[in-house]
Amino acid sequence: MNQTEKKKVIEKLVNVPRKGKRLFWGREVKSLNELTKLYPEDDFWAGLSFGIEKKFDSLILLRSGYYAEELSKKHKRYHYSIPPKKEIKLGERAGEDYIIPNNPKTIRNFL
Repeated sequence: MNQTEKKKVIEKLVNVPRKGKRLFWGREVKSLNELTKLYPEDDFWAGLSFGIEKKFDSLILLRSGYYAEELSKKHKRYHYSIPPKKEIKLGERAGEDYIIPNNPKTIRNFL
């Protein structure tokens, strides 16, 4: 993942401050690099979001605690594949068929 892609991911997930950007970008790129070591897929990071209006103060939140577990769940969902359908082979029929008795349900059928 190149620097512009990393910048887009950070801007999508984190509120960028108006002042002190140099320290901010250094810290966030370092945090993103640590996270990409755990989850190296670029497509995963490009599509990652935590809700419509949800933005973090820092990516450090994703490295431990509740949001680390949520990130792990999202990564597992990203890699989930539907297991193949098992075909069940049925044998020959056994036993007698059950015949439902025809009981009258209305008075007209009864008479």
